Amino acid sequence: MTTVEQAELAPDSALHRFVGAGDFLDCYSVTLNRPDLPIEDIAQRLFVGFPAWVRAALVVRDIAVAPFGLKTTLNLRYATASQPQAGVGSFINFFRVQSIADNEILLGEDDRHLDFRISIRRSGDSPERLSLATWVRTHNTLGRLYLRLITPGHVLIVTSRLRALARDLAAS
Repeated sequence: MTTVEQAELAPDSALHRFVGAGDFLDCYSVTLNRPDLPIEDIAQRLFVGFPAWVRAALVVRDIAVAPFGLKTTLNLRYATASQPQAGVGSFINFFRVQSIADNEILLGEDDRHLDFRISIRRSGDSPERLSLATWVRTHNTLGRLYLRLITPGHVLIVTSRLRALARDLAAS
């Protein structure tokens, strides 16, 4: 069984430029047997082609937040298939690519209730070690309530996607 561990955000992660007091930040890591994969490919393997249970959870989320005027996945642009080259401003699923470096890609979106970024980062010292970190800054009571409600599902999705990625790469 693949082990996903809670981790600290690496000191040189690009995500640090966003983090402020009171922000949400979590980080999970896993060991992959393919340290040679480009970071864009890893991001696409994580976020393109969600399993049915994740897609169902997103439908429930969209139904719940639509009356409050929040962005739903239907309101966002999509890249439903892997792209040969993901670039800044393009999409991996409904996540906008914010920045790309050799070992880290930032995805995210801003909304009136919160801003978020996701870092997918390969360790420079141990390229087989991959971390997925999420940063959220809430802007109002709705954002704080929303974050509180989705956090357990967020953790379940992140850890299951990292586990599935490691399992799939080990099998290939």
